[in-house]
Amino acid sequence: MTLLKDLFQKKTLGGICLVILIIFLLLAIFADVIVPTPMVDGSLSKSVKDSLIAPFTNWSHPLGTDRLGQDLLSYMIYGARTSVILCVCCTILSTIMQLVIGVLSAVFGGWFDLIVQRVVDAVGCIPMMLLLLLMMSMMGNGIPQLIIALAVPSGIAGSRMVRSAAISVKDSGYCNNSDLLGGTAIWKSVKHVVPNIMPLIIINAAGSLGSVVMMEASMNFLGYGVSAGTPSWGALITGQGREMLFKAPWLCIVPGLAITILTFSACMFGDAIRDLLDPRLKGGVGSYNTKKLDKILRKLDASSAKKNKPNAAA
Repeated sequence: MTLLKDLFQKKTLGGICLVILIIFLLLAIFADVIVPTPMVDGSLSKSVKDSLIAPFTNWSHPLGTDRLGQDLLSYMIYGARTSVILCVCCTILSTIMQLVIGVLSAVFGGWFDLIVQRVVDAVGCIPMMLLLLLMMSMMGNGIPQLIIALAVPSGIAGSRMVRSAAISVKDSGYCNNSDLLGGTAIWKSVKHVVPNIMPLIIINAAGSLGSVVMMEASMNFLGYGVSAGTPSWGALITGQGREMLFKAPWLCIVPGLAITILTFSACMFGDAIRDLLDPRLKGGVGSYNTKKLDKILRKLDASSAKKNKPNAAA
């Protein structure tokens, strides 16, 4: 509760972005209750006579319709469910992989670190899109397959950054002194390394939310995305949105705005949490407290001036 209070009082923009993220989450959870046009037999109702209605011209369809006559507001709400599931699951799986691979590689070092980093290098040599296509062609289309295909390469590639941060923490004085207390390398990782790199992990995870949505759109464009008929913002942009860009630009603009708002909110929320959790930024242990530093420097200058007075008199 204290963190939430500080978030809204000290980082107002971060608090607003948290509210926006919660709204997206609620839309995803309660999509069946909220939508004006519920899905029937797994698809939205279609009406050719209502096709390509522009936004705000017919209040039965506030955001307009697509070329199949599907209500765009209903499609966007159902698409939020797909996008939120993909974003959350991919981010969680990728973050766990980054932490496990990066921290263990940094803590154990030696031959274990050497082998792991060579595997990371090998995966990094393969173009991301080619790797995604290979994985999706083997697993097939669908949300679970897309989650695995997006999260695994990202988790392996991101582990290098986590490893660098973990090494800097592991080699710090207080972490080395903790060896005197005993404990295994795993205990050391959980107790000291992971908590000190969490701000970095949070920022990286929040920033990856938007890229997950964009990669999902790219995979849909290539025919390896979500299953056919599954509402998705990315599928709408690369499908009807691309084909009807000049005739019905709202098919690109509306989902594009949704992706932009989701990405911006996630990044700003991550920045706010970083500022509140990082001890160097909130004035805790190990902080760069400029007021205390200025006070110490003034005392040093005063003592130095007193010592120099006798020499000047002589």
